[in-house]
Amino acid sequence: MIRILKETNFNFIKARKKAFILSLFLIVVGIISLLIRGGLNYGIDFSGGSLIQLHFEKPISTGEIRKALSEAGYTKAQIQKFGTANDFLIKTVAHESFISDTVGPNIIEASIEMEKGATTKSIIIKATASDKRRGNGAISTVEFFVDSLVEEGKGIEMSGVDIFDTPEEKVVATIPVSDWEVNTSHIIYIRAKDSNGNWGKEKKLTVKISGAGLIMPEETPSEKEEKLVSEEQKLETSGTAIKAKLEKFFPDNPLRVDREEMVGPAVSKNLQWKALWVVLLGMGAILLYVSFRFTFRFGVGAVIALFHDVFITIGVLSIMGKEFTIPIVAAILTIVGYSINDTIVISDRIRENLKHLRKEGFGEVINTSINQTLSRTIITSLTTFVAMLVLFLFGGKVIHDFSFALLIGVVIGTYSSVFVVAPIVYEWELKSPTRKRK
Repeated sequence: MIRILKETNFNFIKARKKAFILSLFLIVVGIISLLIRGGLNYGIDFSGGSLIQLHFEKPISTGEIRKALSEAGYTKAQIQKFGTANDFLIKTVAHESFISDTVGPNIIEASIEMEKGATTKSIIIKATASDKRRGNGAISTVEFFVDSLVEEGKGIEMSGVDIFDTPEEKVVATIPVSDWEVNTSHIIYIRAKDSNGNWGKEKKLTVKISGAGLIMPEETPSEKEEKLVSEEQKLETSGTAIKAKLEKFFPDNPLRVDREEMVGPAVSKNLQWKALWVVLLGMGAILLYVSFRFTFRFGVGAVIALFHDVFITIGVLSIMGKEFTIPIVAAILTIVGYSINDTIVISDRIRENLKHLRKEGFGEVINTSINQTLSRTIITSLTTFVAMLVLFLFGGKVIHDFSFALLIGVVIGTYSSVFVVAPIVYEWELKSPTRKRK
């Protein structure tokens, strides 16, 4: 076996307390960064947004597209080539989509019916508010006003603090009409507001109460036109908005939208939980495996070291302002696998030496085992680090954050395998010995 270090005799156990302090410092700094930044900087996968596939008639560079989108307000758009030099995938996060949004939600559907079986005569109004212009669930409030109350500024308000979280919302309101004049037309106004405070165009419904019940006149031509306009606005999404902006920047290079996918807030929230469960389940499986192959103490030490690696990696990503995306989750799982591999090699050597070095103390056995595997650990880590460094420097913007996370993970994973796992088991052994002390 190739060795770059021969017959080393470093006292790793003696340095364990300094290593614990360093690890605690790195974790605390990462937590402080997360608190200052208000949590993780989620990308489109976890915060919601749009993925758009564009095809240009003529070849164009990602740099030109990025510059155009930045000037249009999409400063965090992710751009990558897809297939040919004319095809691109563009990802935009949800909060970017509202940079230039000054148009409120539209009421695209509305209907009225008489409430049945109620002691007080009332009407039920059903309405659908839509704000698909930017592809986000930005509806905040829907209000219903009756003509007799408009001047007084009174109305029935449906707040969206808890229930509105998608681009299209259905609301229902009940209005008592016992004191309304019979056979007299009344106008009901419906309007909606987005989270930026923009009110959309109001919708008008005309109703007449008679002794027999509710009478609704036919739609006027103006109402029909209003509905057509609403339907057109409903179809305007992030893809068409970005297409329009890029056409202004590149008038001589026609383009088309081949595909558009949206990740809403509800879906992105679900992905956050799934990502967390994937990592936790992986940790649990590793705990069971290491406990079965070695001892429960080694299993606990290994899992603590993995949490240590994950926390420090996420902390560094937070300090550097990197986005937390699905590729980053993949990088974290790769780091977990890489780190546990190193840990198992060292733990296996410790187990073997516990059989052969019966007269040595537990600390001496650990030091001997780590020194015996140190050359292998350094060679493996160095070659992996070089490969990740090449990806980081020359792999392009698409995998830049992924390779950066792996660079940090390789260094931290190697460090934890040497300075975290075995020292934790050693401290445990000091407090609750399982073998005779020498």
